[in-house]
Amino acid sequence: MPLPLWLWVAGAGATIVLTFTATALFFHKRIPHIQVVSVASFTHPLLATCMRITAAAVFVLTLFAGFVGVQDPYSNLITTMIWIVWWVGFAFVCALIGNLWSIVNPLCTLFPWTGRRMPYPEWLAMWPAVIIFTGFVWAELVWQDNDVPAFLARAMLAYAVLTWIAMFLFGRDTWLERGEAFSIAFGILARFAPLDERRRLLRPPGMGLLTDRPVPFSLLVFVLVMLASVTFDGFLETPLYQQIVTAIQQSPTLGRLLFGLSEWGLSEPQVIATAALLAFPLGFLAAYWLTSWLAVRLTRSKLTVNQFACAFVLTLVPIAVAYHLSHYFSLLATAGQFIIPLASDPFGFGWDLFGTARYKVDLGIVNPYLFWYGAVTLIVIGHVIAVVVAHLQALRVLGSRRAALVSQIPMVVLMIAYTTLSLWILAQPIVG
Repeated sequence: MPLPLWLWVAGAGATIVLTFTATALFFHKRIPHIQVVSVASFTHPLLATCMRITAAAVFVLTLFAGFVGVQDPYSNLITTMIWIVWWVGFAFVCALIGNLWSIVNPLCTLFPWTGRRMPYPEWLAMWPAVIIFTGFVWAELVWQDNDVPAFLARAMLAYAVLTWIAMFLFGRDTWLERGEAFSIAFGILARFAPLDERRRLLRPPGMGLLTDRPVPFSLLVFVLVMLASVTFDGFLETPLYQQIVTAIQQSPTLGRLLFGLSEWGLSEPQVIATAALLAFPLGFLAAYWLTSWLAVRLTRSKLTVNQFACAFVLTLVPIAVAYHLSHYFSLLATAGQFIIPLASDPFGFGWDLFGTARYKVDLGIVNPYLFWYGAVTLIVIGHVIAVVVAHLQALRVLGSRRAALVSQIPMVVLMIAYTTLSLWILAQPIVG
């Protein structure tokens, strides 16, 4: 850290409070008119078709590389493609530009069937997406074989088959909206982006998160899982987490329990990390639910706690975007370079198709001070945008200026608490 942690926390907290004060003074009567710029088209139809074909070809190539290529994660295309280029890179594109995934999704390109054979059960809501995304986060952060090319290829193929079966049963569009976890995740991030590809408009960042009707409770949980997963990723590398793991392993009762669970094929660290992974979203849900309960009590609103929570959960997305960008920027800049030699030799067979196979990855490309200042700036900006969006949403949902102001006091406290947690995690030495 270039400066003491308390100074960063004090500055970030003060910034959020000042943003709340300025927003309350400036937006006091109604939701201001947000200027947008019309754009002719998100992409030209021919260009969009080329992008779809290219994405489908890369999907097939990546899958094939996982099965037949060398099983060295640094020499096989699939590891870098899935964890860096696709998950991190596409999240950046969707959050900062627009929902490119809705155009190039290879699972849609390779499955042109649009009809359905049975109605989608309403009680399922978006819970399949919540379960799938939680499983994906587990594979990313806990699964010890998540860099073995053949295992990744199997998981990739299994998910594709599951998606195609669900599309066939319930209809492609229905499953994309309710069950396909990554279409939902990238769509949520794209609400923050300046480009609205559906209405062909440019808008201020975050304005796509304003909504006139509450989101389903299952989507609320999905957003909180997204938010918690990135925080959990950082927490895994802190000394505190390592101390917790050591204390659990040294406990006679918990040690015997872990040993019994490890006989099912999971190591003790994986069992502990899995339990922590499930606990984090529950903790975030409890904190957000308490915040919503306080807001309803303070405003004496006719809304139930559930209605209030569902109406405001999308205002947390700027925080998720900011923390995702700050947490993964250095990873994208460093590990993302592996795609350059892999483009010439995707299978690890010693090819040099484009003359880039001998490219040397520069792991020191990101200066530590640049990373720290950039990460803090992104986190603070994300929380500032969240404060503004939450206030605009409060004016829309609650109507009166007083109710909007009072309702946001617990939200501002929650955002300051989360900022403190985020900065504390960034300040910890990386272990493990």
